[in-house]
Amino acid sequence: MTNDDEPRRSTRRKVTTDATTNETSPPTKKVKRKIKVKRKIAKKTSDDDSISSTESTTKKTPTKKKKTVKSDEESVSSTTSSKSPTKKRAAAKKKTTKKVEPQRITDRDELEKLWDADTALEEKGSYTFKILSWNVAGMRALVRKQPEALAKLAMDHQIDVLCLQESKLQEEHVTDPKLKLKGFVLENEGYDSHWNCCKTKKGYSGTVAFIKKREGNDDAGEKKSKKKQATIGSFFAKNVTSAKSTSTSNDVIGGIDVQNLIPENVSFSIGNEKHDQEGRIICMDFPLFSIVNLYVPNSGQKLERLDYRTEEWDMDLLKFMQNKEKERGVPVIWFGDLNVAHKEYDCWNFGAKHLAKQAGLTQQERDSFQSQLDTNGGDYVDAFRHLYPEAKGHYSYWSQRAGNRAPNKGLRLDYFICSKSLFEYDTDQKVFVRDSYMIPEQEGSDHCPVVLEMEIRK
Repeated sequence: MTNDDEPRRSTRRKVTTDATTNETSPPTKKVKRKIKVKRKIAKKTSDDDSISSTESTTKKTPTKKKKTVKSDEESVSSTTSSKSPTKKRAAAKKKTTKKVEPQRITDRDELEKLWDADTALEEKGSYTFKILSWNVAGMRALVRKQPEALAKLAMDHQIDVLCLQESKLQEEHVTDPKLKLKGFVLENEGYDSHWNCCKTKKGYSGTVAFIKKREGNDDAGEKKSKKKQATIGSFFAKNVTSAKSTSTSNDVIGGIDVQNLIPENVSFSIGNEKHDQEGRIICMDFPLFSIVNLYVPNSGQKLERLDYRTEEWDMDLLKFMQNKEKERGVPVIWFGDLNVAHKEYDCWNFGAKHLAKQAGLTQQERDSFQSQLDTNGGDYVDAFRHLYPEAKGHYSYWSQRAGNRAPNKGLRLDYFICSKSLFEYDTDQKVFVRDSYMIPEQEGSDHCPVVLEMEIRK
C-alpha cells in the first residue's frame, strides 16, 4: 500500500497547486492509468466494507431475534411454572370433590317400648329399678365440657344406680377441691358415690358408681369395703333430706320394701389381685340381686393383651359371677364396657376382612364372650339381644376420629349380662328384667349410655 499511496499524494499536491493558480495541466497517460487503478482499488475496498457491514448487520439481527424469542419463551415458561402449582392444586381439589360421596347412613331400627314404669307402679304396685351404664372416656373432660350431663341423665330417666367406666381418675382427683367433683357427682341429686381408681397407671381405666340414697343407707357399702375405698366414698356428705330425688322416709315405695333398694355391701375386687389393680370393678350386693360395674380390658391395638383378656380375665370373671350367684342365692348382673362386638348386628360393617385383627372384634374375644353366656347350657343372657333379637343399627360406640357417629357406623360394646332366671316371668321370684336400650343422642364421649330396667314386685 505504500507504493500506491505515494503517487496519489503527489498528484493531489500537484492538482491543488494547479487549482490554486487556475492552471490545470492535462495528466499524462501514466498518471491516468495509476489514477484509474487507484479508483478501482478504492471502489473495491468500499464495496468490501459495504458487504462486510451488511453481513455484520444480517448476523446481528437474527441474534437479537433469537434472544427476543428466547426471552419470550422464558417469560411464558416462568409464568406457566408460577401458575402450575395453583392449577395443580385446583385440579386436585376438583378431582377430590368429584370422588367425595355422601356417607351411607346405617339405619337404626325403631324399637317398641316394652315396659312402662308408671303403669306398673299404678296397676301392680311394682317398682322399676333402673341402672344406667356409660363409658365417659375421662370424667374430668366431661365435668369441664358438660357439667350437668350426669344430673340431667339421672333425673330425666329416674336412675337408681348410675355407673361409669374409664373415669381416668386418681384417688387424689376425687378429693381435689379444684376439680369440684363433690358438687358434680350427683350429691345434690341424692346419690352416694363409690370410686375405684387405677393404681398402676395415671389417667387410665377406673370405675364409678352412684347409688340413689334411701332412708337407712347412709353407710351402705362402707362396712365391708377396703378402708381406703371407704374413705373416698365417705368423702361426700350423705344428707338424705337435701336430696332432690324420689327418696322417701317411708319403709315402702309403692308396694316395695325400701330396704330392697339399699345395697348391703359394695366391694372392689373379683378375688384376683392381678385384676384388681386397674380399678375395673365395683360390685354392689342388693338384697334381691347383685350387680357388677365393669370395664373389661381392651386387647390393645396390636392385640398385646388378647391372651390376658380371653384366657385370664374372662375366665376369672365368670368364676366370680358364678360363685357370687351360688353364695348369695340371688340373680347376678354384670355390665359396662365389655369391649367386644359379639354378633353380626353388633357391628356396622360385620365381615370386613380387617376386623379379624381389631380389638373387640377378634374371633377369640367373641368365642370367649359366647362361652360365658353358654355356661351350664346358657345360664347368662345378653339382655338387649334377648329382648330385641333382630334389632339392627343399635350401637353404643362410634369412632370419633373417623367421624362415624353421624352416619351411625358403630359397634355395640356395652352390655347387661343377666342371670337367665331374670327372664323367667312365670315364676314367683320378685325381680325381672323388663327392658334395655341405648341413649344414642347423649354426647360427651365416644360411647353412649345404656340402660336396664328391672321390675321389683311387691
